[in-house]
Amino acid sequence: MSRCAVLKAESYNADELYNVIKKHFAFHEIEKDIPKDARVVIKPNLLTDKEAAFSINTNPAFVFAIIRCLKEIGINDITVADCPGGSVLLFTQMQDVYRKAEYDFMAEHVKLNLDFESTDVYGSESFANKKFNVINAIANADYIINVPKLKTHNITCITAGVKNLFGCIPGLQKPAFHAKHPGAADFSNMLVELAATVKPDFTIVDAVEIMEGNGPANGKRRHLGVTFSSKDVFALDAFIAEKIKIPADIVKTVAASRKKGFLPEKIEAVGDTDFEIDEPIILPGPINEKTAINKFAATFKILLMRIDEKLFKAYPQMNEKCTLCRKCVTTCPMKALSIENGRVVLNKKDCIGCLCCDEICPQGAVDIKKQFGIRK
Repeated sequence: MSRCAVLKAESYNADELYNVIKKHFAFHEIEKDIPKDARVVIKPNLLTDKEAAFSINTNPAFVFAIIRCLKEIGINDITVADCPGGSVLLFTQMQDVYRKAEYDFMAEHVKLNLDFESTDVYGSESFANKKFNVINAIANADYIINVPKLKTHNITCITAGVKNLFGCIPGLQKPAFHAKHPGAADFSNMLVELAATVKPDFTIVDAVEIMEGNGPANGKRRHLGVTFSSKDVFALDAFIAEKIKIPADIVKTVAASRKKGFLPEKIEAVGDTDFEIDEPIILPGPINEKTAINKFAATFKILLMRIDEKLFKAYPQMNEKCTLCRKCVTTCPMKALSIENGRVVLNKKDCIGCLCCDEICPQGAVDIKKQFGIRK
């Protein structure tokens, strides 16, 4: 049996978060798990160089509250590490991410990782991906605290504990994984194998403010006022899906975890177990507005998502916000995007629907379209 905790947190107030995270630590007896001389790595979601108000990245106040709790129990060797995607996002660019994401003040208290050298880490021989190349901060850590921002995701449905660990892969390698695993089910299976290989010791999820709709980068901010945690990252994702009323079978990473036998038969829920959402989470895709028939629309969308990958394929279409920055062109793993006559053009034949272009676009200039039978 795995233990999953849910605790309400109404804001990013420093003292409120500190008290909430301290309770999470107590629920899981974290102090007993970490030797005082351990190299602890906090792995947030730093998808892009956006301020906290956008609810794209793990909120800096949330991460700092974890740092406070670690320091209080005598842990001093702490590193904050992530490796966003993109073709040139290294060193000075990462410093910009820390600064714009409002993490730079933490440098007085912990190390902000700028080392993007990587090491092969080996998983099970039964896996399709028997090894993963991960950044050294993760590979050399004694204790990994996985700190996702809860968001919807245009491939996996939601991004939580399992999906957040894709940030352990060097940014330049991410497009190759999308090319190798183009379908949502195949990509999610890879993510589950990565999580089982990295083996985060503790996962604590920032869901005070989440992103719904066209996540993980271009959706809408929503106040949820809650936090989640567990030592079992697979159980936690299933627990979160249940709490926010998204059927587990459409959360691709949860479905892949279940298929591999990683989900426990029972989950022990502790904390504010009476937490319930008031309205359905807006899922990625065409139903992206709250309306008078929102509950019906959300139910209909869930039915579509159960058959979506088999019947429909997603592809990007650039809108008027495009500034021709070329980030989507250089990031596309299949080189399906190019610039012609002053606009970004898609070769649908080569597109695998990974939507890396949507994640990397700084302007929110990518509209996601669906078409029946667009690709074999």
